Amino acid sequence: MPFFWGKASVAYQGGWVYRDFASYHAPLFSYIITLPILLWYTPKAIVLLMVLMEAGIIWGTYRTYKSLHNDAFKSVMLYIILSAPAVMVLLGGQEDEWLWGVAVWMLYYFLRTKNDGLGLGLRFSSGLIVIKATAGFWLFPLWVLLKKKGAFLVGMLLIGIPILVILYLLMGLDFLMPLEQATNLLTPNLFTVLRPLITAILGHAPHLPTFTWIGMVITLSSAVWIIYPARHQSLVKTLPLAFLATYIAMTIFQLTSPGYYVFTYMLPLVMELVDWKKSIDTAILLIFNALLVVQPFLFTHLNSPTYDDITVLANPLFLLEYTLQFLNVACYGWYFRKVHQKARYSV
Repeated sequence: MPFFWGKASVAYQGGWVYRDFASYHAPLFSYIITLPILLWYTPKAIVLLMVLMEAGIIWGTYRTYKSLHNDAFKSVMLYIILSAPAVMVLLGGQEDEWLWGVAVWMLYYFLRTKNDGLGLGLRFSSGLIVIKATAGFWLFPLWVLLKKKGAFLVGMLLIGIPILVILYLLMGLDFLMPLEQATNLLTPNLFTVLRPLITAILGHAPHLPTFTWIGMVITLSSAVWIIYPARHQSLVKTLPLAFLATYIAMTIFQLTSPGYYVFTYMLPLVMELVDWKKSIDTAILLIFNALLVVQPFLFTHLNSPTYDDITVLANPLFLLEYTLQFLNVACYGWYFRKVHQKARYSV
């Protein structure tokens, strides 16, 4: 939350994003989180905004899914009592679920119009200018599913080109600042779990930019690979799977992905992948939520270990934290596999 408050307070004073203060979010994000402090000048106002946004996204998800699944209300209610979303909103004030908000807005629009062209492209572009660059990741598997690709692209360009021109005129190339985050090592993901092994093989700490690009390629290509067999199915069924495939892959393969990025897809995960009649689905979901809450606190308490020196695992606390990372990544893999199965056999 101090991270958000810093940029919001400067924007409140009339500062320009990227030029007057650092931001790794989309250009409009800093000004959106400034709106509540116009009425209540405190970081708590931003937390309140995040809570209200999540409430709106939950409501929009229920409205969209109530005609698709008989247990939509039950799933939404059970999502609300999960530990990870509560901590990520009330304590962290995270905005990552906004990405799903855009996706479910697109899904609702398609349910009403059966049109995946101009209107869908306009909605998709809103995520790119309001939230963060990762909003564009799932364009790759989504593109495979679209029937009206040309009209969708026009919708994107109608928003994207004017915004890029305005940003360039106001601040030159400073608007490329979000790309600098590509070398920030965060945890847990497959890279942090394998880092001790990679360091031992290379004989030195891994070159982060190289592995960032490798992770990006694997993330996007695996998401497309998973969704490709479902390309002839209705977008009603495949749009959420494209979203899940992308962002679950991101939390597995991107070294810049922290555990709280799961908040991006926890709600559609509950709606699409959890069968409440299966005890193993319920158990893994609860365990996963517990891991997402506990691991970051222990990681921070241990001063963010990288495990380049594997001998630190002789310390029980370091071994515990590393084990929690491994279990988190195992849960990512479990749900990635479930998206794979649903895209191929259940759609």
